[in-house]
Amino acid sequence: MRCGLGALFVCLALIVHSAPAAARDVDHERLTRSLVQLEADAKLAPHASSEIAAARVALADLLQNRRGKKRVHALYMAEHRVDIAWAAAQVGDLDQQHRELQREHDRLLVLAARQEAEQARRELEHQHLRAQIQAEEAERAAREAEEARQREEEATASAKQEVEQSRRLLDAQAHEAELSRKEAELARELADAAMRTRLENQSPQPVADGLQMTIDDEAFGTGRATLRPAARKALGGIVTFVNREPAKSIRIEGHADASGRVEANRALSLKRAESVRDALVAAGVNAARISVVGHGSDHPLASNDSADGRAKNRRVVVILLE
Repeated sequence: MRCGLGALFVCLALIVHSAPAAARDVDHERLTRSLVQLEADAKLAPHASSEIAAARVALADLLQNRRGKKRVHALYMAEHRVDIAWAAAQVGDLDQQHRELQREHDRLLVLAARQEAEQARRELEHQHLRAQIQAEEAERAAREAEEARQREEEATASAKQEVEQSRRLLDAQAHEAELSRKEAELARELADAAMRTRLENQSPQPVADGLQMTIDDEAFGTGRATLRPAARKALGGIVTFVNREPAKSIRIEGHADASGRVEANRALSLKRAESVRDALVAAGVNAARISVVGHGSDHPLASNDSADGRAKNRRVVVILLE
């Protein structure tokens, strides 16, 4: 038995905020197993192809969001979509069983009517005495037909009610999905505003070989190397910083946390540094002044044992060299 979605949402929020992210995504694995079980069921899966596809999209989103409020929301949506897929498949299977039973019922009624008519014909041919029996048989058949008609009407009314309930459920789900989308858009706008404020208001910091400014992990998509559009628009302060002394060289360093393979982290940090270089060149900085390097996880600012520490370690620094 599945627990309520609201309770699950609260539990997941507490877990995500109180413990480090695990290497394995057990929630994703559990939901994937449930969806794979549904897809493997040749009897149920054909009734919920679109719902299964939506659940797959929600699972992919869950896999990309491993921390914070986005993780909680992604898990809630994945749970919700998998439940919807199972419910749609079971409703479709019940509808198919109902149609098959109705067809069998009609066939039996037709067969019984034919048999009764044939028996009546034979009896009329043999003796007139069976006329009364034939009348009684006809009356009984009429009663059964009326009862069958009434049962069919009741079944039809019940089916219509189920269809209406399903329609209302789908409408509610669509409304909920729209609210979730707007909430996600608002959260992204707030995050972008905070990121732009950090980029635009930071001051150069002295380091061993010059002055540097930092671009944090929020400027990139999760696990991605390209700058987000909001971050590219906020690089004006860094462009001004490096162009104050156009004779000096610039080194752009990419850094990563210690999660995952060392080679992958170094490659990602280099690609992020190159993305920042390309953005600065596009903004008018002389490309000949710039060198890039990807350090991977070799130079952490904080411990990689916590989510906050890992977030601080994922950064790109722009150094105006002395």
